Amino acid sequence: MPSTAFDSFYLKDRYGSAAMRAIWEDRAMIQRWLDVEAALAAVEADLKIVPRAAARDIARRARVELLDLPAMKRDFDASWNPVMPLVDALRRVLRPASARWVHWGATSKNIMDTATALQIKDSYAVVLAEIDAIAEILAILAVRHRDTLMAGRTHGQHALPITFGYKVAVWLDELIRQRERLLESRRRVLVGEFGGAVGTLASLGRKGLRVQEKLMRRLGLGAPLVPAKTAGDRFAEFFILLAMLSATLGKIAQNIYNLQQTDVDEVTEFVEGKVGSSAMPHKLNPVASGSVVLLGRLLRSRAAPILDYIHTEWEDDHRQGETLWSFAPEACLLIGCQLVLTKRLLGSLVVKPENMLRNLERSGGVVLSEAVMMALAEKIGRDRAHALVLEISRDAAARKVSFRDAVAAHPEVRRRLSPRRLAAALDYRNSLGLATEFVDRVAAAHQAERRGRRRRR
Repeated sequence: MPSTAFDSFYLKDRYGSAAMRAIWEDRAMIQRWLDVEAALAAVEADLKIVPRAAARDIARRARVELLDLPAMKRDFDASWNPVMPLVDALRRVLRPASARWVHWGATSKNIMDTATALQIKDSYAVVLAEIDAIAEILAILAVRHRDTLMAGRTHGQHALPITFGYKVAVWLDELIRQRERLLESRRRVLVGEFGGAVGTLASLGRKGLRVQEKLMRRLGLGAPLVPAKTAGDRFAEFFILLAMLSATLGKIAQNIYNLQQTDVDEVTEFVEGKVGSSAMPHKLNPVASGSVVLLGRLLRSRAAPILDYIHTEWEDDHRQGETLWSFAPEACLLIGCQLVLTKRLLGSLVVKPENMLRNLERSGGVVLSEAVMMALAEKIGRDRAHALVLEISRDAAARKVSFRDAVAAHPEVRRRLSPRRLAAALDYRNSLGLATEFVDRVAAAHQAERRGRRRRR
């Protein structure tokens, strides 16, 4: 039976996604190793290094379903080399004349790292597609709630009024940046590795450069300037970017989690089919948003081994590769699940404008203190205005009256501000600043990016 949450039949969908499992499960990984071996033989045949018939035989038989996987596992346990059991297993299903040409000029890490680049390439596609779907939902929410008033909060307390659309636009803007980072990183990350034992192509000489170039072109990867086996910064960049993306998704989910508190109740995540508590039937716990936060924490806890992957000794270091075996699939499974849950969370989010306005009113208009201060500052200077409004707000809290009433009744305020000017300062919508304009700007940027994506297709 599986012994981790990633593989548990019961828990795996809370810690991974089907799309990412399809990329990173054992058979898919071994198939990618075979894809690299087959491509290597094909390009070496093109360059008349390997007989064409042998390359065709290798390509035809390089299928994971043809290999004796239990035998491979036994050989790996005995040899501690992950690729030689693959090479031996492939040779056993080939004609003897073809078998001798498998893995020509390569070393184990060439095959594994290049195969990992292919897995990462597939993972990029999954991540970017999910980001695009989430961005679309956020754009719709931002525009729909462009003018929905709510309290802006700093340090957990009411600050100034904003709109829910503005809050969502901030999330969308950050998500767009994360997408841009991923796109920009592909040319550095999606690079294969074929340099032989120490990265000098000693086994193939000058022909090796042609093999490397044609191999990577055939696989849809970039070719490195120096095919070093220890260039861990390439893959590390991708996984660190996933950690950053996880933090953005966690931020969104944490906000939604907080807004669902009983005493706030400004949004609700999906409730269909949920049972919040086995003891308290009324509970509808925010477990989806909480799970998104948790998954992000788990992913970011992998940041240390991801960065350590860059640190290596000599021209190869088995500790580097074995670190990747752990964090690469785990990070991709975690981000895959986080993206799927975030999409569902946002797509079914129930927004409660009336509760947002109710909570805004609960603070008695104190969120308008800046507006009142700035209006008074025109008459008595900013410092004196700040001190006066501070005094009024503290007095209102002590007497348990609304800030709005305290301001309207204060003799100096009445002397300095006309009724019309005071009414304007005490209007929530006059304190929104450019919140709605920022929603429009982010929505327009998203639409422009979307149009550009369609043109590129």
